[in-house]
Amino acid sequence: MISLDHAIDRLYVAFQDVKKPYHIEGCPCCIDVKRIPLLLSTALREIPPDELAPYASSALLTVGDVSDYLYFLPRILEISARDDAWWPDIEVTARTIHATDLQSWPSIRRESLTIFLDAVINNAISSGDYFRLDDWLCAIARMELDVLPFLSQIETSPAAIVEYFAENAECLRNDKLCNAFWELPNAGHDAIVTWFKSNRVRKIVCDDYGYVM
Repeated sequence: MISLDHAIDRLYVAFQDVKKPYHIEGCPCCIDVKRIPLLLSTALREIPPDELAPYASSALLTVGDVSDYLYFLPRILEISARDDAWWPDIEVTARTIHATDLQSWPSIRRESLTIFLDAVINNAISSGDYFRLDDWLCAIARMELDVLPFLSQIETSPAAIVEYFAENAECLRNDKLCNAFWELPNAGHDAIVTWFKSNRVRKIVCDDYGYVM
């Protein structure tokens, strides 16, 4: 099992051939033009989270393009993995990643992203930070990646299943998940609902939560 630190290092290696942009175009209402020189002059791994946040939350909407976004992406993902309070939420970043045409990425980048996500989920389970699972599973599905391997990880921990279920109990009655960032239809969303309703997961929920869907 790869540690989160190692997985983050692999992200930087996989994206190291993305050239630093010379300039970033952006709507002045969304990013202070005075921030852009700082972003471009600071070593990628040392960019302060509060300086990167305006760019990351508006990227590919009113700021920047795919080439500069891919340059900053390892740092965006690193901050997202280490700071749950950082904006943009990982579900927003997932939307932007999907907009880069993820399936066209070189295999080394796609693999590094999958390894990173695997490490984030494993870290959430091993640390007992089960509250993170709902956000990250929604993000994985919004990237249109297969959620099933990550659900298999969660199945190794009944406590993780129970807390993930608790986040969605009310909405599951209507075959939906509660995260406000879901945009339906979404195949990953439906796969998670089906997983929650599987006999093996229902039994764990019933035994530990005292609830039957």
